[in-house]
Parts: sequence; C-alpha cells; structure tokens
Amino acid sequence: MNKLSLIALSASLSAALSFAAALSADAATLRTDATIEGDTVLLGDLFDDVGDKAGQPVGRAPAPGRRATYDAGFLVRLASYHQLGWRPASQYDRVVLTRGSTVVDAERVRDAVAQELAGRSEADRLDIDLDNKLLELHLPSGQPATLKLESVTYDQIQGRFSAVVVAPAEGPEQSRTAISGRAAAIVEVPVLTRRIKPGEVITASDIGYTEVRMNRIGAELLRDADELVGRTPRRQISANTPVRARDLQQPQVVAKGALVTMVLQHKSMMLTAQGKALEGGSDGAVIRVVNTMSNRTVEAVVVGPNQVSVTRPGAAVLN
Repeated sequence: MNKLSLIALSASLSAALSFAAALSADAATLRTDATIEGDTVLLGDLFDDVGDKAGQPVGRAPAPGRRATYDAGFLVRLASYHQLGWRPASQYDRVVLTRGSTVVDAERVRDAVAQELAGRSEADRLDIDLDNKLLELHLPSGQPATLKLESVTYDQIQGRFSAVVVAPAEGPEQSRTAISGRAAAIVEVPVLTRRIKPGEVITASDIGYTEVRMNRIGAELLRDADELVGRTPRRQISANTPVRARDLQQPQVVAKGALVTMVLQHKSMMLTAQGKALEGGSDGAVIRVVNTMSNRTVEAVVVGPNQVSVTRPGAAVLN
C-alpha cells in the first residue's frame, strides 16, 4: 500500500470515528425532573444516554429536601463542555432536581417537647403549639428521623417554651434549629354525664371526665370525683360541664316548711317537740325552726330526715 493509500485510509477512519461520536452525542436527551439522594449532581442526573459520562460530577447538590433548577443557558454550556452535542429546543428547557431527604416533621418535634416538659408540669398532659406550625427538618436520605432537644426553657406561668432541635439524635449533627411555642397544661376534671337537677344525688355512675386547660379551671373547679359523689347541685348542671365547689351542696334532708321533730338531749334527759322548718338544710346544717306549740323560733342542727337537734341548754326552748 502506497503512501497516498495510507493517508486516504486514515482520513476515512477519522471520519468514521467522528461520525460515531456525533451519533453518541446526538443520543443525549434532557431530563426534566429528577430526584437525587447524594450531595453531588452528576451529568447523568441531568441528561439521559450519555454513556460512561453519566458519573461525571457537575456540581454540588441542593440541601436535603430542597430543589435546584438548571436553565437552558447552563445546560448548553454543560453539554458543550462535555461534548454532548445537545442543543435546547427552546429557551424554556430546564431540569428540576430534588434532593431526597428524611423528614423530621412538626408532630415529632411536638411529641419530643411534650415529653421533655412533662416532668416540669403538674398537668396530666401538655398541648404543644409550635410558633412555626409548618416546621420540617430535612436530613440526608438514610439518616434516622430522630431528634434531641437542647437549651430547653419553660415558663409555666406564661405557658411558653423555647429549645434547640438537633437531628439526628445520635451521630453527626445534620440539622440544628431553634424553636419556640406555647405549652398549654391540660388536666382531666370530672363532669356529669347527664343533666342533674337540685335535689338529685350524684352517684359514681353520673360522672365522666373531660380535658380543660389548667389556666382556665380556677381555684374552685373540682378535680376529684369523690367531691361530687353524694352531693346535689344548688342549681341545674348540664352534662359535660366542669363543676365548681360552689355549685354543689349536701342533699337537704329537711325541706323549708317541713314539720320536724325537735330534740333536746341533755345528760340523761331527752325532750322532743314538733317544729316547722323555716329554711331547708342538709345534715349538719344549722337552720331556724319555729316551735309549733309556743311559736318560739330557735336555731337547730339538722341531724336526720325531718329531725333537728336543739343545742341550747335547758328545756325552755321546747316549751
């Protein structure tokens, strides 16, 4: 083969390789949306069919959970640099990359705050509201969705707290965020399960429970069911209404206007007389009673149904 023939063959091979390279470059296609997990954007994350160039890094990935948009201008320069031969169809061509993540959401943070503050409150539980209700912490994919709290402060009077959330709970720190919010102390209080009128005696089966915020209960709101059982409302109480001490009284065993037996017990002597109650009263209450014989009014202690005890010494009060 002469020299001219060799030159002609070499030119043909070069042309063939160039043609093949051109075919390979023309095969690259743009991806429109993609999700990546690592911290580096690769050429293959932006273009399909780029062969062994797919693994070449082209930049730093967005933060976990964030997006990055690569416009047509950037993509043209990138394709030219890597000799992909790709050209945009329009100026609006772009690729949107999303960095995958492990999410620590607001509910998980609220639970952690409630557990942390539980030991600092007398409440049955705490209702936690974050100032940033849409709080989300994004950790790199594969990280556990755990957290720990640091620098926690809690003002029980104001019901305010602050803390720093660190995630994950163990291992290298990936996220550190300051939070604040309101911690409402919740307590369970007894309520009546049905409407009860004055005169009806409350039993254990009449009692249920409801939750109220501690700062709304006041000093008189009853928290122990035993304080309701055996008593009667001073006025009608609706179902599911928290009960205050002043709403209840002992059941009256002497009604106003009822005829009662007046008893005077003095040493070994006991005298009785009939009287009329000028006011109603429960066991142990002091009421006014008029002697129906003498028309004298005395104070007496209710000792049973329609029975009162006159404590004034001497029998004159029964005359």
